[in-house]
Amino acid sequence: MRSLLIRIFLSFWLIIGITIGAAALAGYYYAERMRDTVENFASSDLLLDASDVLAQEGREGLRRWLEGRPAGGGITLLVIDSNERDLLGRRLPRRLRHLLHSQDSREHRRDGTQAESPRNLRPARALPQLVASDGEVFTFLALPAREPYRRWLDEQAVPLFLFFALLSSAAVSYLLARTVSGPVQRLRAATLGIAEGDLSTRIAGSLHGRRDELGLLARDFDRMAEKLEQAAKQQTELSSNISHELRSPLARMRVALELARRQAGELPEFTRMDQETERLDELIGQILSYARLDAADTERATPVALRDLLEEVVENVNYECRADNEKRVRVELRCTTEPNLTIYRGALTSAIENVLRNAVAHSPVEGVVNVHLEQDAAGILISVVDMGDGVPTNELEHLFEPFYRTRATQQKEARSGSGLGLAIAARAIQLHDGDISAQNDAGGGLRIELRLPSGESD
Repeated sequence: MRSLLIRIFLSFWLIIGITIGAAALAGYYYAERMRDTVENFASSDLLLDASDVLAQEGREGLRRWLEGRPAGGGITLLVIDSNERDLLGRRLPRRLRHLLHSQDSREHRRDGTQAESPRNLRPARALPQLVASDGEVFTFLALPAREPYRRWLDEQAVPLFLFFALLSSAAVSYLLARTVSGPVQRLRAATLGIAEGDLSTRIAGSLHGRRDELGLLARDFDRMAEKLEQAAKQQTELSSNISHELRSPLARMRVALELARRQAGELPEFTRMDQETERLDELIGQILSYARLDAADTERATPVALRDLLEEVVENVNYECRADNEKRVRVELRCTTEPNLTIYRGALTSAIENVLRNAVAHSPVEGVVNVHLEQDAAGILISVVDMGDGVPTNELEHLFEPFYRTRATQQKEARSGSGLGLAIAARAIQLHDGDISAQNDAGGGLRIELRLPSGESD
């Protein structure tokens, strides 16, 4: 069935058809049984025998006659007095009480007086009646004889019918809901996968046999995901290729700058050009690093002692800080655990270096950057806290976006950074199925937390 609309329409139509068909069959079956029984009883000798007994022995004789009737014979006989009670005290079915009440109401006015009929009119009665000598009227009800299971069936007809209708409609509704909800859940899971960066997610394989709207949607979704994956790869390749191509003219520019300096001597313009060239070289290197992180297969994950890695990175950053005689910032490391992790060493090293350099750049003169390595139930946590001015709360969530710089940073000199360092760190942590976050520390400054899953520890 190629149309989901037709499938839903036919499902609801089937539910209604089952309900109406079951009700029609049940009503027809019961009405036929009642009609045959009443017609056969009205012309039988039983009614004549009851008439003779009532004329000779009265009410008590009719009750004894009713008690003495042998069981069986295909019918169950009820004799109802003028108070709508069976002579043997048996309970009347509700539908028969309603029938008696309807017949009695036709013979009486609404004010309770006897209805007068024309002499030539004799109203039909659905049930046979006998009149005693004292004027008391007895109504005879003949019902089909019921075996125990038929008796239970007749008494539970309405609940059984409702149960059957509910059961059949529930079954059809469940199948319909499963037909729709299953693909929707798989589509939702695939959408979340793409939102988390897994552009290789596909769902049409699990819905290969469907030719309805959901199947078409799944195939369209896969085509969209394929286009997104191709665009992402092309963007990564473009960034990498452009960065590589820029390196060559940049190197020639430096050589030309050095030759010009030797011929013309030291000039302020040469110093400025050297600074801009160095900054451009640093930016190209960061773009290359960010592009490489989109290809995890370029590096093989290896077991690494995380404490040794941190000590190496901290030492390198401290060496850079000692070369800067103006700020004299230092980085201090404190470890409470020594985990061994299987990681992409180059990617994680780049992430930690970029976070530390960002913290050093925003620390005051002679400030201290604290690095803390710890482990808890949620995983391994590396926290980096500087002594800077912090970041406005509304800008915290944008810190890890490529080329994003805070307003305070933009107001500084252009040398203050490109906005790629924290983006590289975030991409590297995501490569390890970890999480990175930023918040203003209670003691002032910015706190950046890098969390890695401890499930990778050896």
